[in-house]
Amino acid sequence: MERKERIEYLISTLCVAVTGFIIYGFLGSTLPIRDWTKLQKFVYWGLLGGIGFSMMLSSILLAVRFFKKKSTVFKTVAALLWPITFFCVVYVGVFSYIPYQIYNIVKIVQCKKQS
Repeated sequence: MERKERIEYLISTLCVAVTGFIIYGFLGSTLPIRDWTKLQKFVYWGLLGGIGFSMMLSSILLAVRFFKKKSTVFKTVAALLWPITFFCVVYVGVFSYIPYQIYNIVKIVQCKKQS
């Protein structure tokens, strides 16, 4: 990936994380959960919503880039076995979200130093 694509990926996933945090934080703070303050509920539900939606976007972006480079036969088999493909994309997106964000930031900084 080029430096520009990495920056676009980082900005888009972080924007979704922030907006998801705010929206789900406000929605979650209205729930009647005992022994929790409004701030605790806001932060808990905000983190769940923000990171969750950002992980979904990351999964979609990485899957599109992955499948773009594959052959038509591979894409056809993946389409026929769509439940397996779907779960693989989701699991890769969820488990690689934070490590890939860190890797992406490191690569952006490295590319800037080389320029």
